[in-house]
Amino acid sequence: MRVGLLQEGDLTGTTVENRYHQLIEEVALADTLGFSTWGTSEQHFSPPSFSIAAPEVLYSAIAMRTQNIKLRTMASVMLKWNHPILVAERLATLDIVSRGRAEVCTARSNNLTTLGAFGVDPKDTRAQWEDSMDVLFKAMTEERLEHDGPTWKIPSVEVVPKPITMPHPPVSVAASSVESHGNAARRGIGVISFENYFGFDYLQECIDDYNQVFAEADHSAVLAPNNYRGLYVATAYCAESREEARSVARRVTMDYFKFILDLYIPLAKKPGYTYLDTLEQLIEHQDDMDWLCEYSPSVMVGTPADFIERIKKLEAMGIDEVLLRIDGVGHDNIMKSLELIGHEVIPVVDPAAAGMKG
Repeated sequence: MRVGLLQEGDLTGTTVENRYHQLIEEVALADTLGFSTWGTSEQHFSPPSFSIAAPEVLYSAIAMRTQNIKLRTMASVMLKWNHPILVAERLATLDIVSRGRAEVCTARSNNLTTLGAFGVDPKDTRAQWEDSMDVLFKAMTEERLEHDGPTWKIPSVEVVPKPITMPHPPVSVAASSVESHGNAARRGIGVISFENYFGFDYLQECIDDYNQVFAEADHSAVLAPNNYRGLYVATAYCAESREEARSVARRVTMDYFKFILDLYIPLAKKPGYTYLDTLEQLIEHQDDMDWLCEYSPSVMVGTPADFIERIKKLEAMGIDEVLLRIDGVGHDNIMKSLELIGHEVIPVVDPAAAGMKG
């Protein structure tokens, strides 16, 4: 099981300038410890928990400080404000400067503030994502791109540069609903699951549906079918004792959970997001960190032994990689947590990666 890192520039206790430079140092350390992947999301208008609005700039800086770790956008929002040609050009540039370490995870936004600011109706996000994905693949692989779709009308153009990874860097999508998992499987692309704090049974339902649809789908027209299955762990922190881990990470765990609830409660009423129609249990436990740590795969806070036990459980469910959001607890704590995971967890769950350290 691979262990990756996802961070979003939480500004608690610091400034944007300091946090960005801290992030670069943290990823440089993770690279030496055997972490498989680093990524960040494109977020707008949501400080202090999220501060990275132009992630492609950070990726280039981090590429110059690392050697082995994969650099995956998590996620590129494929809606009308983010033209898929620009996504393809930036991805190809990152692939070049990182010498073939670029990957892309795409998404349709679940943030009503962002959708409103950029003038996108929530009911249109799935259709826009579908058409943008068609353009993205053409831009990465075809000598000349031409497209006539419901969202994008593009005359024949030559997109430069092209990625050096052939036929293109690995592609996945962030998915929260069973339906989105199935859509990813039909396209032949990987999936990064976020189970909305709905629990292990819901996550298993999503993974099982993805596996079944992928096995049954016709991927003959797909250049590089990819059945990667990742899991986004919204809050992670590792310490020597469970008490220390939960004490340090309590605020960020509960703040992130409540941030998600604030997004989901109004979003659940919108067409296309009907998988959010059972929020009562989450609202009931919105102040219960112990319940979250046990019930939800989205929280991994504890000792190295706790991490190993949880990761092995997720591996048995069919997950290939956990993506740990270790952020918002201060730079020193983050570095300590990375060291502990790198020295005590990764050698057990991913011995091959541990052997690549240094």
